[in-house]
Amino acid sequence: MRVEQLAGRGAVVTGGGGGIGRSIAIALAEQGMNVVLADIELESAERVRDEIRGLGRRAIAVRTDVSDLSDLSALADASFEAFGDIAVLVNNAGVTWRPYRASWDASIEDFAWIMSVNFWGVLHGHRAFAPRMGQSGSPTHIVNTASRAVLQPIPGHAAYTASKAAVEGFSMAVRAEYAAAGLDIGVTVLFPGPVRTDFASSERLRSAADRAEARGVLPWTSYTRGEEVQTGADSAQAIDPETVGPMVVDAIVQDRPYVLTHPLPEHVTERARLLGAAATGR
Repeated sequence: MRVEQLAGRGAVVTGGGGGIGRSIAIALAEQGMNVVLADIELESAERVRDEIRGLGRRAIAVRTDVSDLSDLSALADASFEAFGDIAVLVNNAGVTWRPYRASWDASIEDFAWIMSVNFWGVLHGHRAFAPRMGQSGSPTHIVNTASRAVLQPIPGHAAYTASKAAVEGFSMAVRAEYAAAGLDIGVTVLFPGPVRTDFASSERLRSAADRAEARGVLPWTSYTRGEEVQTGADSAQAIDPETVGPMVVDAIVQDRPYVLTHPLPEHVTERARLLGAAATGR
């Protein structure tokens, strides 16, 4: 079901304190929505809250660690208490690692940290919000942020790619579940390509002892004669985050299953060819 009426309804954006999250939050506010900004860095969320209030919309900021289900449950309580009707949930909070590192050089703790935010954060959002959203009596929508890395593998970024692939698979399964159960909850997967944000500095959110520089992590460039991976904000293809929000709003209104910020990578076509060949035994 399409969410054709956004104005006056509530929206929640995790990772809403900057970058893509801020862009989506502002775009929703420009459609007349009241917005909850959830972020582990409260001051960043408060700045975006003030921006949205400047647009004449209601907004609140809530410090939230999406890896903690109790934080998401508290966020849901605060959101429904503030605005009553939550029509849109954007599970956008995410982290990455730098430097890029081989899967065999990354620690189990590296993998666990990325999965706890990127995948478990999405699952926690669904568990905390979907039951009440499904009882609203009006169409609602959930957006989950995956990554172009799912469509175009990035050497040295295995944990991140795995976490975002899990987000895509989970999202499409629950989209089918909601439809089969007759719940008016749409689901969209966002695949951002390179965007000019400070996302690459995610490890600032880890303890000092867990950060790569403190542990002497062997960088991926050790295997590539110093050649860097150009996929993030420093990529020639990088776009401004402000362009992403309107794309997401359009997908919500149209109930589209996917949003891509960049053209489809050639790797997707090649993967389809190889799968076809495997199916036919050629």
